[in-house]
Amino acid sequence: MDRKLGIAVAVAILIGCGLWLRTYFAPENVIKRTFLSAVASFENEEILGATTIIDRSYRDEYGQSYESLAGYMRVLHETYDGLEMTLEPPLIQVQGDQARMKIQFVLWGSAEGQRGFILGSVQAPCSAFLEWKKQTQGWRIVSTIEPRIPELQDRIDRMRQSN
Repeated sequence: MDRKLGIAVAVAILIGCGLWLRTYFAPENVIKRTFLSAVASFENEEILGATTIIDRSYRDEYGQSYESLAGYMRVLHETYDGLEMTLEPPLIQVQGDQARMKIQFVLWGSAEGQRGFILGSVQAPCSAFLEWKKQTQGWRIVSTIEPRIPELQDRIDRMRQSN
């Protein structure tokens, strides 16, 4: 009887581990962990860590590239202190080697001793769809669609029209 119980427990543990691994390595979860790690790097002023999720060939309909996005991150950190991003849980849809992630966020920071909203607000958060592609080195962002950043919306619309 003890042997049957031991086998049953071992099988249950193996099944549990298998289900956990399947969930852990599901593309949606890999993308989410990758994204959240990059956000943490950004908040810690680690620009290279934050840009590892952006494909070097990144291009969007607004004329932005990998280099310009990294430059914007540097400017934000030069201008503001204590940057922090508040995120809604991202929504991720995967189809084969491509995925789309919807994000909503607010960027907080301090300047001249004052802390407040940098981009978005609790009432009007920023949002965007990030297009991901599975590369040999992992999942990477290849484009951004429909960014909604209240403070920059006029500029974004002009960029879209000029490209």
